[in-house]
Amino acid sequence: MDFGWTPAQRAVHDRMRALGAEADAAAPEERMRVLARGGALGLPIARDLGGEGLDLVTTALAYEGLGATLRDGGVLLAAGAHLFGVALLLARVGTLAQQRAWLPRLARGDAMATVAATEAGSGSDIASVEAAAERTAAGYRLTGEKRFVTWADGADVYFVVARDGGEGGAAAPARGLTALLVPRASAPAGSVRAGAPLATAGLRGARLAPVSFSGCELGEGALLGRPGAGLAVFQIAMTYERALILAFRLGAMERALGEAVRFARERAIGGHAIARHQAIAHRIAHMKLRLETSRLLVYRAAWELDQGRRGQAEAALAKWHAADAALQSALEDLSIRGGAGYLEESGLPSAVDDALGGGIHSGTADVLATIVARWLGL
Repeated sequence: MDFGWTPAQRAVHDRMRALGAEADAAAPEERMRVLARGGALGLPIARDLGGEGLDLVTTALAYEGLGATLRDGGVLLAAGAHLFGVALLLARVGTLAQQRAWLPRLARGDAMATVAATEAGSGSDIASVEAAAERTAAGYRLTGEKRFVTWADGADVYFVVARDGGEGGAAAPARGLTALLVPRASAPAGSVRAGAPLATAGLRGARLAPVSFSGCELGEGALLGRPGAGLAVFQIAMTYERALILAFRLGAMERALGEAVRFARERAIGGHAIARHQAIAHRIAHMKLRLETSRLLVYRAAWELDQGRRGQAEAALAKWHAADAALQSALEDLSIRGGAGYLEESGLPSAVDDALGGGIHSGTADVLATIVARWLGL
């Protein structure tokens, strides 16, 4: 078992770390463009389709580098939804025509993609979605509203899960779900609308908003996978997303750890650095423990997928643990600073709010625990 990195992998990490610093210095509305110009949106996409053809372990290392220097967790979440939730899904289940039409554009960032799955009445229970995909002579007519869509107003294509309503009739639950690729530009005018951005506590750079589809006419080329197999397609997308969506948090956690160590060494009370107090030292040691265990799970999940395995349980464990670890360490970091850490100017309250969101998107802890339990035969 080799835990080392090759020079090529280190070079990718360092390049993405520098790119993250460039994006961090840019205006918030320019950060995604910086990531796109630097190639961050197509790293694991095949070279002949516009990407760099990296394996997923190296891609995770690259996103760790981005997270070490780019503090905007929202834009990194949106980049992850684009790449891990949609582009990798297209590479896995898309037709050759779909891949050629979309992957080069997605890899370059000329087009942005996102996942539109959650609904008001279904929440984490995707099998209960009510959006309807009615069969037509030309393809599908999509109607329904999705919530909490990342990069909703800036997406060029949406990955949508809807109930297959059969031919010309109302949606029937027995028919299952269908997965669709919905291009905004080719949709009839007014049939795809992004609502007002949601006022979230953190991850504001993700630009979450609802999206409504009103009789959106789609051709047969919009279908992803087989009709009625939408739930299986969605689970593939979520496995990639859960495995890799929080890889950037590894870099963020390492940055916070380094800052906490420096603060504890420099902050003195009664003539002694607070690092000498076990109460402080132990908090920082726990931050290190959470970082390293999160790393092991994230890279293990990426490795499983690189081997061509399903990786659902490993992805669920990685996302579950990394989300919990990031939040606990953000709270520890704030408490180490005392009152100074509670000030907005410290950036720590925002870091807590961002980390809090990690426990919700891409599956809550309860959803992920259920996946793991099922894989254990429970």
